[in-house]
Amino acid sequence: MVATGNNPDPPPENRRTRQRRELLVEITDEARRLLEAGGAAAVSWRAIARSVGLSPASLYTYFGSLDELFTELLLQSYGRLAASGASAIEAFADAPVGDRLLVGPIAYRDWALANRGQFNLIFTDQLPGYAAAPGGPTVDAQMDVFRPMVSVLAEAQGIDFDESIMSTQSPNLDAFLGFWGTFHGLTTLEVNHHLDWVDSARIYDTQLRWHLQHLDLPPAAPDVPDRFEQWSTSTAAA
Repeated sequence: MVATGNNPDPPPENRRTRQRRELLVEITDEARRLLEAGGAAAVSWRAIARSVGLSPASLYTYFGSLDELFTELLLQSYGRLAASGASAIEAFADAPVGDRLLVGPIAYRDWALANRGQFNLIFTDQLPGYAAAPGGPTVDAQMDVFRPMVSVLAEAQGIDFDESIMSTQSPNLDAFLGFWGTFHGLTTLEVNHHLDWVDSARIYDTQLRWHLQHLDLPPAAPDVPDRFEQWSTSTAAA
């Protein structure tokens, strides 16, 4: 491709850069595997180093500490959850706003059930002793998960969306927190097998619709879950 205008092609990746990038992937993948298999106590420099073929001391050239590595795992999981919701809402961009109000939470549940370990990592206290930096990158990463849904909710309420809607000073924050509490709470219960004895998909759909009706927002079409499933299946097959 020929570079044009102000968007030149990036320089080709050299061997050292490629090796570093590939090792970073190996390290984070192994740390996630250890975490999901045995909890935070199973994640150690020695165990990771043994798997990726480095000395424990060498890992410090990639991550300054285990907390830094855990932060990277959190950021990756937040990013994947955020991408799943944003792409779903974008795919339904031409649908009525009532339908789009459901699509975000449906995508949230769909990703969580397919990635239970990652969901629990970012929303439960699985890392004893770990503390994300106040105002650090995990804060923005979490906001990225909810920003598309808040934008649709604002549209449904006839409000212009801006970042202030997600602040503690916003009079509209309560509405979203109540909605989040509904779909996040049910998702968390289902992810951890507390709803295995009921038709959790039906309950999820019913409670989301009830909550949106309680907020006096436009209703969603009955077939939104089916249309989401068709879109999700076709996207996965592409």
